[in-house]
Amino acid sequence: MNKVKLILTFLMIIILAVFLGSCMKEVPFIPNYDWDDSDNMVLVTGGSYMMGDWVAAEYFASFKICEGENIKDITPNGDHGLYLTYDAKPSHMVTVDSFYISKYEVTFNQFDKFCYEMKGYLHFDGFEGDSDYPAQSWGRGQRPAIYVSWLDAVKYCNWLSKKEGYQQCYTIYGYTVLCDFTRNGYRLPTEAEWEYAARDGGVNNLYSGCNDDQGSLFVAGSYTDKYTTMSEAEGLFPTLRKYAWLNLTSGWKDNDAPKNDNGQTHPVGEKRPNALGLYDMSGNVWEWCWDLYDPGYYQYCVDNAITDNPKGPDESFGGWLNNCHTLRGGSWGNYPVFLRTTFRFFSKKQFYTNYTDTSYYYYNFRTGFRVVRDAE
Repeated sequence: MNKVKLILTFLMIIILAVFLGSCMKEVPFIPNYDWDDSDNMVLVTGGSYMMGDWVAAEYFASFKICEGENIKDITPNGDHGLYLTYDAKPSHMVTVDSFYISKYEVTFNQFDKFCYEMKGYLHFDGFEGDSDYPAQSWGRGQRPAIYVSWLDAVKYCNWLSKKEGYQQCYTIYGYTVLCDFTRNGYRLPTEAEWEYAARDGGVNNLYSGCNDDQGSLFVAGSYTDKYTTMSEAEGLFPTLRKYAWLNLTSGWKDNDAPKNDNGQTHPVGEKRPNALGLYDMSGNVWEWCWDLYDPGYYQYCVDNAITDNPKGPDESFGGWLNNCHTLRGGSWGNYPVFLRTTFRFFSKKQFYTNYTDTSYYYYNFRTGFRVVRDAE
């Protein structure tokens, strides 16, 4: 009996020591990943806002990024120079209805279930390797799913809708996809919905959750992404670092470091959320939207009084864009400008190929997505 008492006393001492130790230091935040899909959806109350970039071009007079050729340099509008949100002008009034949006980007834990059932294989989870470097895994689990094409994201939405008893929004005919927005199932956000949610319900935040302008955005020429190494970036964007995985926080070392050793995705929900409770809307992975990309679409909306729930052009005007779909939010490997809530991007592969090319649907280790549903 004395031996039992001694063991119990010893255990109590250990428990007390652990408790006191935890009280003496801050307990680190551990995200709760045990959500079901209803927990993952956040209601965004609809409203009106001025969609598009509100910052005048002259404030970026000395602006420069250090990523080499940008994809927008290949467009006929390549004369945009360094003002990379030129296609987010003019800022114009938009109204969106209420909708639910996923709190987190779709993770491998979620996307792998779809892949097992519908595709028969899993997407890779890191650097795929090249002629100089071997493939490198980053891990699956709660990291955002990557190597997701726009078509795979659409198919996932239909699959999830069926799983949860909702109406499927998409009808798919080969490479042609039609969306019935009156149905209650999962779908990709429109650009108007995505930007409204990323901007905390239409607030003029440069990034999702914050407005880190280094204290002097509205001094002409003050904004800069002029860094090529982490040492050059010391002290830049202190607030944005708390909200986003980008090249300042993801493990990036310098502009010339090899791709297999220069940053990676991170588990969702580890940075601060925006005011709506949404995580990683800026950074981690690029997110697919429903809309086709066209740099002149905002002006088209103004000219044609398109204000209620815009869904993008019926096709990319002029044909030169080859029906590219829009990407939003930036990724773990990008400079801050790409993470801006107004920044619009599209796929280079879709630009260069066409429907008859089996590689038409672009994806890489920076592309993922999140889902929305109409509020009932």
